[in-house]
Amino acid sequence: MRARTTVLLLVGLFIGPVAARGQDAPRYEIAGGYASMRDQDSSYNFPGGWIVSVGATATRWLGLVGEAGGSRKTLPLAGDPPKLKVYTFMGGPRITTRRADRVALFGQVLFGAARASATVLDVADTVTDFAYQPGGGIVVTLRRTVGIRLEGDYRIIRAEGSNSKESRFVAAAVFGFGK
Repeated sequence: MRARTTVLLLVGLFIGPVAARGQDAPRYEIAGGYASMRDQDSSYNFPGGWIVSVGATATRWLGLVGEAGGSRKTLPLAGDPPKLKVYTFMGGPRITTRRADRVALFGQVLFGAARASATVLDVADTVTDFAYQPGGGIVVTLRRTVGIRLEGDYRIIRAEGSNSKESRFVAAAVFGFGK
């Protein structure tokens, strides 16, 4: 229910006042940066993560994005501490609206796979499950082809009949190209 409310809020916030995207905005983008994730079920923070993404503008306000990311955590236990890793490979639509000359707001919903692994005493257990991730944020353009993205997401991983939930914050450098 919370995910549905988040998606409806993002759609209402970003589709309603959609403004035409500037004609000088790049058609394609690549981005990379830092991600901090919190697993809501285990209450663990994964402070050392990363993301890379590619995007293409389909219309003035609609784009497509593909993203890969990873987060890892070593639990503070004596001896050989357990190591947790979560990797995602996702893609989906992104709606963007320009609010000022250098500021753009966006909302997106990504779908794909989440791969989680836990390693204890050199024995690993890995699972891959379906995931979806509504989110949104702001892109501040520093120069025509360089910007900074601040983003918040709420990932839901569907595994064995139940949902696992993860919130995430991203800070990334964005590089645009093409017309």
